[in-house]
Amino acid sequence: MYIHEYQSKRLLQSYDIPVPRSEVFTQGDSIEKFVANFGGESWIIKAQVHAGGRGKAGGILWVNTKEELKQQINTLMGTRLVTKQTGEDGLPINTLLVEKPAKIAREIYISLLIDRSTKKVTALASAEGGVNIEEIAATSPEKISSVDIHRSTGVQGYHCRLLAQNLQFNKPQFKQFAHIVRQMYALFLEKDASLIEINPLIVTEEESLLALDAKINFDDNALFRHKVIADLRDASQENPMELKAKQHDLNYVKLEGNIGCVVNGAGLAMATMDLIKHHGGEPANFLDVGGNTDEERVTHAFNLLTEDPSVTSIFVNIFGGIVRCDVIAQGVLQALKETELTLPVIVLLQGTNAKQGKNILKDQHELLFPVSNLTEGAMLAIEKAQG
Repeated sequence: MYIHEYQSKRLLQSYDIPVPRSEVFTQGDSIEKFVANFGGESWIIKAQVHAGGRGKAGGILWVNTKEELKQQINTLMGTRLVTKQTGEDGLPINTLLVEKPAKIAREIYISLLIDRSTKKVTALASAEGGVNIEEIAATSPEKISSVDIHRSTGVQGYHCRLLAQNLQFNKPQFKQFAHIVRQMYALFLEKDASLIEINPLIVTEEESLLALDAKINFDDNALFRHKVIADLRDASQENPMELKAKQHDLNYVKLEGNIGCVVNGAGLAMATMDLIKHHGGEPANFLDVGGNTDEERVTHAFNLLTEDPSVTSIFVNIFGGIVRCDVIAQGVLQALKETELTLPVIVLLQGTNAKQGKNILKDQHELLFPVSNLTEGAMLAIEKAQG
């Protein structure tokens, strides 16, 4: 789960990590009352959306007067911000972070994430803050320091020294840095985070450290034990179809193609999408109905794809192990009763009760096309999508 910058900074602040002075303006707040809290100095307005590249897209603005502050709040609120990460539709701006500018001497990058290969938390640091870490890794990997932190030991002094080896800190700054690393790690573990990124962590002209921007992601599977964190979710920033899928316990990710996929099992779903791509098609989604699916879940999955205007054909690929193919077939029929089918549906049923499933679907609709193998199904889905 993603949260906004202002929410991330509040969490950092609660763990004694310094952040700039700021105020938050949300939809429905009084602009007059909000602006009255500010003095005559300059301020930075930051649009709060779940995407990077806000500055280049006009989502981060500098204002010098109260009138400018009012004007830019009115300009940004309720609009949609389009960045390289949002796609052409952009994301809605319902919240603004108004922040006191910091006097920056230099910028640093620091993050914590899970390294699945080592099964440890990995800390990364670089003196090249303020830019995408992917760019640094691609062009100058030697500028990134990394350490693996074992849960049994936590953050040790040598971890902080290794991370700081290229950051040119004096002694007081290193002490602040070590404190920030330890507090980030505590937050990471206690709140079940999957990523904490401060970019940039700045050294101010007064030689203190400050988290100027922050991004924190959380493990969805652990949200049941963190109600306060779960309540930070902003549904307006998420794809409506993905939200609907979550309500029905479906693993769904929207993609850019036109062939809808309904598959059981993540591995089979990936193989199905790969084969569609291999033969020149474009999958419209990743959708795993799971190994213990039932008729109701299949119906919801089917309805989800028929509501997607970009989908022009649907490929149902089920390998019955735990799940029974006759249950899948009943789900498809139930979906046909609830919606007026106008899209061709290619169906591949193999495994447990596959014969019964095929018999259930036989001659039920002119737009249902049974196939006998994966390649045949992928190629027919592509043909029907184009037609």
